[in-house]
Amino acid sequence: MSRRILTFMCLTAAVLGLTACSQNSHTDNKDNGRVSSTQKQAPKKLVAQDLSDSEKASAITVYGALKYKKAWQKTYQAADKNGLSVAVKSATAFRYIKDKGYIYQVSGNGKESDTFYILEGSTVNFYNRKKIGSASLNELVSYLNDKNEIKNVRKLAAYTTMGASITSDKYGVKGDNGLATVPNHLRGTWYNRRGKKLVIDAHSINGGEIHKISGSFAPTSFEQTRRWARARMENINGIDCYHVQALNAQNFGWLYTVQKKGKNEAVATYSVDTGSCTGSYWKSVKLAKANVDAKFASLS
Repeated sequence: MSRRILTFMCLTAAVLGLTACSQNSHTDNKDNGRVSSTQKQAPKKLVAQDLSDSEKASAITVYGALKYKKAWQKTYQAADKNGLSVAVKSATAFRYIKDKGYIYQVSGNGKESDTFYILEGSTVNFYNRKKIGSASLNELVSYLNDKNEIKNVRKLAAYTTMGASITSDKYGVKGDNGLATVPNHLRGTWYNRRGKKLVIDAHSINGGEIHKISGSFAPTSFEQTRRWARARMENINGIDCYHVQALNAQNFGWLYTVQKKGKNEAVATYSVDTGSCTGSYWKSVKLAKANVDAKFASLS
């Protein structure tokens, strides 16, 4: 065989080989395009302290489905199709629940469900109407990692709505859509110059729960809901204010806004009825005393 023919055959084989590789590469990319490329690394393991709120709710739901089956499994299956809704409920509506903490109702269709959990520190208490078990977040995450549920947790987390409005016709008070979330910049423990505290957390102000209330709210519930309030953000003369009104109040409520003097922040309170500033609360009593003459922007 001549050298010219041999060279031609080698070149032909090389071209065919490259063409085949190119076709295979295209096919691989096409087949895997829905999830990831073939070179994408496997997902990292779940770490309890690194979970976002939505990832935490997702992990708890997947764990509940695997561990407790029944209602939790139905909720997860529905959520896998429709997305996960998590509403924050008032303990007032669940007098039979002894665990302390906010009650999180999880739903796979945005409607009332019998699946709840309560977080007590790092412990998750699971409910299907009544309490059915507990697990620490570390135990829960370790279980999910061992079961190779990492992708499912993250997939569900991407379609999770925290603080969802789920009507309380079945649980709690008709017209209550769960606890509202107070703006983050207002939260904390604040003090006036006399040492009086203003405690604002994610869902309450000085123990008064902030709720999302619909037009169907029943006024006969006022005894049960006497410590509840509704709230909304308002911008008054360029100042962002959180307008809070107790459900059974005879006045128009109070405005809370963060003001600054130098580098120090304070929560200033205003009466909606009069528009006047009623007080200022600082990060410490010492700061409050040092800024007793502080003047804040007028809302009137």
